[in-house]
Amino acid sequence: PGVSPLKNAPADYGFDPLGLSKMNYPGSEEDDLLRTNTLRDAELRHGRLAMLAASAWPIQELVHPTLARMAGAPELLSDGRNPSVLNGGLLQGPVPIFLAFFAAAIGYLDVKAEENKAQVAPEDWIPGYYGFDPLNIVGGMSPLAIKNMQAKEINNGRLAMVAVLAYVYQEATTGEPVVDVSEQFFTPLIFYPWVQHLLTDAFGIGSFR
Repeated sequence: PGVSPLKNAPADYGFDPLGLSKMNYPGSEEDDLLRTNTLRDAELRHGRLAMLAASAWPIQELVHPTLARMAGAPELLSDGRNPSVLNGGLLQGPVPIFLAFFAAAIGYLDVKAEENKAQVAPEDWIPGYYGFDPLNIVGGMSPLAIKNMQAKEINNGRLAMVAVLAYVYQEATTGEPVVDVSEQFFTPLIFYPWVQHLLTDAFGIGSFR
């Protein structure tokens, strides 16, 4: 009692201030394991989605205006910001169709995930594993290497969830695109004056040798 069923799980650092993995519910240890694994599976799904969003959000703000001008299409950004609940713009152009398609895709993946989950015993179910590894990244890895890879995925997912929250907060409070508010993270090094100065000096020295 009071011990997490996921002890020694990847990226388990004992940080559970709300005690979600230690709550005692009526039922067997198998029920506790399934419940905690389900929470972990949800964390992985949200983390993977957040990793996609953390990269897509600034890329859209950087690239969309140029692509829209090249294609002669209207810009769908709201004052340079991504369409969102707080920024607005969710009902313009093809955005609603894309959101509906994306929601349907997520629903389909959820159904397939539950089907895969039902095919194995609770103690054999691995949260977040759906047999999708087209690049065979974990093929031939040792159990320790696989555990380390799982921990990296979870940690990157957690960081991405915090990053997306920061994007939303920054744009909602400043009214500016996140690529402008935190431009130090999204400006290519070649555009920094000190880098250009360094390259100019290096070219000048190389030219007079």
